[in-house]
Amino acid sequence: MRKLLAIALLLLLPLINQGIYLATAWDDKDFFKYCPPTQCSEHGPEIRYPFCLESSNTSSCGCAGRSIRKLACSGQDTILFHPVLGPYSVSAIDYRNLLMTIIPLVDPCLVLKQKLVISRNSSSPQFDVFNDGMLRLTILVRCLREFKPGVIDGIAGPVSCLSNTTHFFYLVNGYKDMSILPYDCKVIPVSDGVGGGPIPMYGSCDPVDYLQSFKEDAETFLSSAETTVCWDDYPCRQCERNGPACAFSSERNEQFCMPG
Repeated sequence: MRKLLAIALLLLLPLINQGIYLATAWDDKDFFKYCPPTQCSEHGPEIRYPFCLESSNTSSCGCAGRSIRKLACSGQDTILFHPVLGPYSVSAIDYRNLLMTIIPLVDPCLVLKQKLVISRNSSSPQFDVFNDGMLRLTILVRCLREFKPGVIDGIAGPVSCLSNTTHFFYLVNGYKDMSILPYDCKVIPVSDGVGGGPIPMYGSCDPVDYLQSFKEDAETFLSSAETTVCWDDYPCRQCERNGPACAFSSERNEQFCMPG
């Protein structure tokens, strides 16, 4: 009896192995079979790679560990959760041009005001690194005197909802040297619920344009108006423009262009 069982297992082993392979490594053409596009409502934006729904099993669809790329449904609304400022409603996603149209569901400036980390050690916070193409490193500083930054200085402000007659808050491009600031300015970290750091800001994807339009991006970021932001993903841009779509291989741990 034992010999018969052993023989049966040996005969089934290749089939079992094949089943495991099919479950863990699909053919490229099968990506949308296992990670299909979805929507929160009939007229809502299509959600597919590089975005995923939080409620779906994303471990094999390219979104594992990338929380900023995970969207959620609230009723018929599509929601993007900002790591500091909370929920944004998503009205459109343009995969061909890597654009997303969003509107904050709470006033970003008032939320920011509640999350200032002002302490004796706030002049040298530990900055996190945001490894996502949708986010840009933005430093919040508090100065004792008001000044007017130039258009290409990489400084925006003073931020009206944070500033008063004795303290003036500015947003500074994280890629700029802090020595461009007046000597009486101090970096103020912002709480993300865990620690304190810089502000992850949505903005332009073009590195040149980002340096030149930081002031405009920062003002838009703090407003409550609908705005269009983008993510930086050159390989996927090429896939989407040449057709038919960008996808992700968990087996190879890399992006690929859907065949056909």
